[in-house]
Amino acid sequence: MFESFTNHFVPKTKESAQIYRTKIGVFQGWVSVLVNGLLFVLKLTIGIAVGAVSVIADAVHTLSDVISSAVVIWGFKESEKPADVEHPYGHGRAEYIATLIIAVLLMVAGIEFIETSIDRIRHPEIFHSEWWMIIALSTTIILKEITARYAEFLSSKIASGTLHADAWHHRSDAISSLLVVIALVAGKFGFPAVDGWAGLGVAFFLIYTGYEIAKDSVDDLIGKPPTTEEVEIIRQIVMGIDGVLGAHDIIVHSYGHDKFISIHVEIDAEKSTGEAHDIAENVEMVLEKSLSVEPTIHLDPVLPNDPFVKEVSGTINTISDQDDRITDVHDIRVIKTENHNVILFGVNVQPGMTQRNIVSCCHTLEDGIKKKFPEFDVDIKVSPIHRF
Repeated sequence: MFESFTNHFVPKTKESAQIYRTKIGVFQGWVSVLVNGLLFVLKLTIGIAVGAVSVIADAVHTLSDVISSAVVIWGFKESEKPADVEHPYGHGRAEYIATLIIAVLLMVAGIEFIETSIDRIRHPEIFHSEWWMIIALSTTIILKEITARYAEFLSSKIASGTLHADAWHHRSDAISSLLVVIALVAGKFGFPAVDGWAGLGVAFFLIYTGYEIAKDSVDDLIGKPPTTEEVEIIRQIVMGIDGVLGAHDIIVHSYGHDKFISIHVEIDAEKSTGEAHDIAENVEMVLEKSLSVEPTIHLDPVLPNDPFVKEVSGTINTISDQDDRITDVHDIRVIKTENHNVILFGVNVQPGMTQRNIVSCCHTLEDGIKKKFPEFDVDIKVSPIHRF
């Protein structure tokens, strides 16, 4: 049902995925503005007529949904803007700012209603609600949940954190309306203090929902590491390209729907400069075509067929396989000169390890290698936790 409804108003064309994504986000924003605008008027009218603080708080919650939906529209339109001199990586993170604004609005609305709700608990006021009012508010719960599920559907369709936040904004409104309905029913049976408690529940729910959404949006703004699945997809694509012997230190920077990747690619050191350049160009082209990203390739020349390098690699892999703290060994190189003999390689370790544990892990590796190759120094590079 959601799919056919969306295709009717936002049909798929030959336009780019980015333009279609923006249209979906803006469409959901206007749907939310329309639904929330009607519900705000209905709830506010009932709240004033009855004199119930919980209903008025719920109406303001719905009004914040109208504002947040306008922010959703702004976020998608802003993120569509191309890169410019002042914003060389585009405006994709405007979507995260929109999400953060939604979260702040939720928390502010919740804080404002705590005092009012506590006062109503201490000094309950008798109010008289009609059954048609209770039925009308019950209907809004169903409508808001449908709107929330539709926003969640579109969120999955275009992988948007903003629409996911908007969906929870709708759902929080539905839950708060449920508390209000309970308060109105309780008021009809002579328990007016329930109105204040329901208002307080709505207030705390607003604050909690806003906090959870804000936490996610702040993480996105600061920058989050890619998921293990995302890294493995990149690694498998790169490893399938001719001439690539290894891939490591994969970093992903997200700017909304725009992603920038940097990756170290191991190639045979005996390749010519021209051949190495062709491999790097091929890796960039395949990643751009497969994932719609902008990659930066760093080439690491290695000697996989050198007998001594093979012996060193075998020793390192044997030691690392026995240490659960090490997740990957890569970029193994050997430098042999008249004055300097060095074994160099990089490792990835388990996330969450302390610096002391990382140093201990490197010492274990170094001691094991020096027992086999005492004439060599060992240089180990530990990749940061955001590299894989």
